[in-house]
Amino acid sequence: MVKQIFFDLGLTLVHNDMPHRYQTAFQQIGQDISLSQASRAYHLANKYFMRERQGALSQKSESVVSDFHRCVCQYLGAESVWKDFSNQLKQMERPVWRCFDFTLNMLDELNNMGIKTGLISNWDLSCRKVLEKNDILSRLNCVVVSEEVGTEKPDEKIFQEALRLTGADPSECFYVGDNYYDDYIGSQKVSMPCAIINYQGKLGIEEVDCPIVIEQASEVVDLMKKHLMTE
Repeated sequence: MVKQIFFDLGLTLVHNDMPHRYQTAFQQIGQDISLSQASRAYHLANKYFMRERQGALSQKSESVVSDFHRCVCQYLGAESVWKDFSNQLKQMERPVWRCFDFTLNMLDELNNMGIKTGLISNWDLSCRKVLEKNDILSRLNCVVVSEEVGTEKPDEKIFQEALRLTGADPSECFYVGDNYYDDYIGSQKVSMPCAIINYQGKLGIEEVDCPIVIEQASEVVDLMKKHLMTE
């Protein structure tokens, strides 16, 4: 029986408005892209970095950000304008992380089912502020942040710390995140079942073999209900 679910944070419990910013930046340099095109390019760039440049996204250095913008342009077939695109984005305010529409209800429903919810995230010290501003923190029984504990997913130590804090057994836990190489690989090191969130089926993660792929974290509620019915 699942008694504890741990979640990733970015693009799992919260999201930002980067696709909208991409659309605006392209308009400012005289090109039009649809929001769906921007969302797809953002997704594919994320998946490319997760696969080919593991750990780079958590660095948030200027060079990594520039490389990411160039990757987005490549997926949009507009690599020739990536510098202008990147310069437009630099002039915008930093993106704000907000709850998905389903996040709070999902956490409440899981907790009402008797399933505790926690967080294991590769994030900097702003993590708890993001959780507080989005009313998430009070719904979690455990928060483990990479910069606070000095280790990042997929290192098994960050998962072990969450298990230590909750006293939970891995066989009674479940992990949900959007990065196969951090979330799935890491959770498997402590024998914790895991679901990977991915946009449009397996778009961008065709190379991986993960038993559970979902499009958004809210699907976990139905997974848990089905799990309870089979016990």
